[in-house]
Amino acid sequence: MIFGMLVSLALLPLKAEAQEISGNFPGGAVKIGYDNRACSGTLAGAIRYHSTGGPIGGGSPVVTFLSSGTSWSVPADWNSSDNTIEIIGGGGGGDGQGDFSTGGGGGGYSKATNVTLTPSGSVTYAIGAAGSAAGSNGGDTWFCNSTSNCANIGGTAVVAGAKGGVGSGGAGGAAASGVGALKYSGGAGGGNMNSGGGGGAGGPNGNGGNGGTSNGGGGGGGGGTNGGNNTGNGGNNHLGSGGGASSGGNASDGTNGGGGGGGGGSGGDGGAGTEWDATHGSGGGGGGSGGTGGLGGGYGGGGGGGGTNGKAGAQGLVVVTNTPSGTASAALQFCDGVDWVNWAN
Repeated sequence: MIFGMLVSLALLPLKAEAQEISGNFPGGAVKIGYDNRACSGTLAGAIRYHSTGGPIGGGSPVVTFLSSGTSWSVPADWNSSDNTIEIIGGGGGGDGQGDFSTGGGGGGYSKATNVTLTPSGSVTYAIGAAGSAAGSNGGDTWFCNSTSNCANIGGTAVVAGAKGGVGSGGAGGAAASGVGALKYSGGAGGGNMNSGGGGGAGGPNGNGGNGGTSNGGGGGGGGGTNGGNNTGNGGNNHLGSGGGASSGGNASDGTNGGGGGGGGGSGGDGGAGTEWDATHGSGGGGGGSGGTGGLGGGYGGGGGGGGTNGKAGAQGLVVVTNTPSGTASAALQFCDGVDWVNWAN
């Protein structure tokens, strides 16, 4: 009976006042009628399939990048059953100690899925600071489900967190010390001596690449390769490209999360990661150099060491992806001459 009426409804011409909009149903988008005419005697007996209240089933994912601040307002349509929170720690800084200069480690990566938050509430987070050019450690990045018990990555309210990379030839942010269901480590900075490259940040596709030694190339970002040794090229990103070329003079910068090349004059900067968009992702490490090292790439790349001057790593990042809950309803209705009435089975 209902099917027959729907077929008949499909054959009826829509009047000028009627509209059609798309409703997002699970499994694909379908067309549904949205008839905003008031029911009156002239419409008595008319039938419509009507939606109200917004998208049916759920909207499109909304991505929010947090790179500064400490407090976030949870959206009113937060969906605790369909979200992700991804974290990159800050990259460690490279130092400039002549023949013993070393690169900084890349920040780690962590991901939490389907985190329960209170819609329209507030939560606290922290963005890991970049390690300085003096070879300091990168800061930890974390995200909490409340505004309390969130003073550090070990707080009981932390639902996702990633460690910062260690400066001066140290390890990348360790996955084992992060918080989340999926975790990857940052790449280690090139150490031992002679201008090591910075490590790449961990990312959604894997661990960061390690920095090379002796004017070494910076490591590629998450899932990328290690930087080359002995005035080596920068490591590639997870797609096998982006590493900067080495040079006896000034090396090339990395791109798309690739590490900067190692150089005799200056190391190339690490490339900004692009996993989420053109400017947000896991960064490559800066290249090492006998002169000035390269900067770590955003986000979380370690800085390159330099015989004269090391360079800073890159800060951390929080990426929140939420697919809003569906709040709409749809019903087959008919006009009784006064009001639209839901059709009874």
